[in-house]
Amino acid sequence: MDRSGNRDRSPFRRSQLEPSTLKEKRPERSNVLTYKKLQKMPLNLRKKAVREARNRNEPILGKKKKRRSNPRYVKTARRVRNDFDRSEHNAMLASTSQELRRILQDVQALSDIPHDITNTELRGEIAIAEGRATTIYVQRDGLSTLTVVLHHHEPTIAQLKRAIALISRAQHKRTQRERCEERFRRRGIADDADERRQPVAVASSTGELVYSAQRNGHDHRAFVSWRFLWRCFGLLNVDTNQPIDDQRSSGRATLKELGIENAATLKFVHRVKYFGRQRQS
Repeated sequence: MDRSGNRDRSPFRRSQLEPSTLKEKRPERSNVLTYKKLQKMPLNLRKKAVREARNRNEPILGKKKKRRSNPRYVKTARRVRNDFDRSEHNAMLASTSQELRRILQDVQALSDIPHDITNTELRGEIAIAEGRATTIYVQRDGLSTLTVVLHHHEPTIAQLKRAIALISRAQHKRTQRERCEERFRRRGIADDADERRQPVAVASSTGELVYSAQRNGHDHRAFVSWRFLWRCFGLLNVDTNQPIDDQRSSGRATLKELGIENAATLKFVHRVKYFGRQRQS
């Protein structure tokens, strides 16, 4: 009898060979992705491992750690009540705006007044009716001319600049709303089709309020502050072809002192061209 053959078939010999096979299988088990391994990885490698496992259709083993819920989005009784009050307030504003628009359209004398008229524009209309308004026309490069109506008795340059900022933003907002309504009209979507749809918020200031933002066939809308715009741009009196020093008397100089009469035409120009480079304060 061959002793070597019996030694190979013995159970003791078989038990010695089993650990080697287990060692060969261990690398395969180590390649399995688990949530415990993901926690030890940096963020970039973690995303890469999850992406590769998803591409191979391999499940991630282990117990997934529950993400903490953001307390800002937890529905509480107070937040539910606030959401209800906010929705009721928005519905009231929408109905008021619709009723005001209907009234303005029905009255012939008020048909040219927009339903979202600002406080500055409304005071200007009242001043025109009373005969004490000061009208200034401001030309913009590539954009429509602004008609600024000041209701003050002796308006200053600071009040003019403030009115230009408010009226230009209001007109820009109306233009954006008209574009949105025209887009929905072409698609056949009613204005009240979706109550949750809110109008797009318009930035308080942008370069498009002073000059045309269209360059090379598409828009470049840089959102900057009016403080930056007044550093870069100044006003030029088109009638006298003279730049206006808006820093005179710290902005308290009246329009008459600066040579700006009623129905004068102004224009936005680059400040560096007329005043040189000044330190930005």
